[in-house]
Amino acid sequence: MAFTMLQGCAIFILTVALNGNVLAYSCDNENCKSAIDISLVTKLNAPLKAELDISILTEQLKEQIGNEVQHAVSVAMKDLAENIVDKRNQIALENLQTYNNLTISTFLQKMEDVTARKNDVRIMEENLEKSIEQQKITESKLSSVEAELKSSTKRVAMTAHPSSHVIITNTIMKFEDVKYSVGITNLSTFKSTGKFTCEHEGLYVISASVMSKTTGAYYYIRLNGNDISLTYIGQFSGSQVFTGAVTVTRKLNPNDQVWLYAAGSWFLYGGMYSKLTIIKIK
Repeated sequence: MAFTMLQGCAIFILTVALNGNVLAYSCDNENCKSAIDISLVTKLNAPLKAELDISILTEQLKEQIGNEVQHAVSVAMKDLAENIVDKRNQIALENLQTYNNLTISTFLQKMEDVTARKNDVRIMEENLEKSIEQQKITESKLSSVEAELKSSTKRVAMTAHPSSHVIITNTIMKFEDVKYSVGITNLSTFKSTGKFTCEHEGLYVISASVMSKTTGAYYYIRLNGNDISLTYIGQFSGSQVFTGAVTVTRKLNPNDQVWLYAAGSWFLYGGMYSKLTIIKIK
C-alpha cells in the first residue's frame, strides 16, 4: 500500500515537471534535510536545476502509511480475535459435544447396567422359585420316604380271643378280648366288627387257632372279601374236641381288611381256647 502511494507521488511530480510548472518551497535553511535536486528543461532547451523540499510530503506519507498500517493491524487483530473466539467457540462446542456424547454414553451404559441388573434379578427370582419348587418336591419325597420308613419300621401286633363260648352261623368271627396290641389305633372298630383294618403298609403274619366240638366245623381267612385260607377244625366222635390252626403271610396296604369267617353253624370255644394273632414283620 505504501509503495503504491510512493508510485503515485512520483507520477504526480513527473507530470508537473513535464508541464513546466513546479511548485517548491525554497530551501535556504540548513535544517532542510529533505530537499532533493530535480533537473528541469525550459523551452529554450537549456538545463535548469531546482531544489525541492519534500519534508511535508514525507510527513504526510508517514502519517498515511501509519494510518494504513494501524488499520491493517487493527483488521488483522480483529480477524485474529474473531478467529480466536471462533476457535474457542468451536473448541467449546466440540468439548460440549464430547461431554454430551460421554454423558449420553454413560447414561445408556447405566441404563444397560440397570436392565442387566433387572434381568439378573428376574433370573435369580426364577431360579429361586424353581429352587423353592424343587425343594417342595424334595421335601414331599422325603416326607413320603420318611413315612414309608416309619411305616416299615412301625411295630404292629395284636393278639385277641373270643370273649365267650358261642354258637356261630355263617358269620364273621369276633375276637373282642384283645390281650395285647401295639401300633393299632382302631381297636374299637375291630372289636365291634371283627375286621382288622391295616393302618401301616408292610408284610404281615396272620395266625388263627380255633377250637370247636362241632363235627365238620371250618372257617376262612378273608382279605378284602376274598378267601385266602380254608381251615377244617376236624371230625369229632364222642366228646373229643379238636383245634383248627392256620398261619398265612400277606402284604397289606393301608385300609386293607382281614377277618375270619365261620361257614355253617358250629360251636366256638371262647377265651383262651381260640385266638387270632396279627403281626407286622416288615
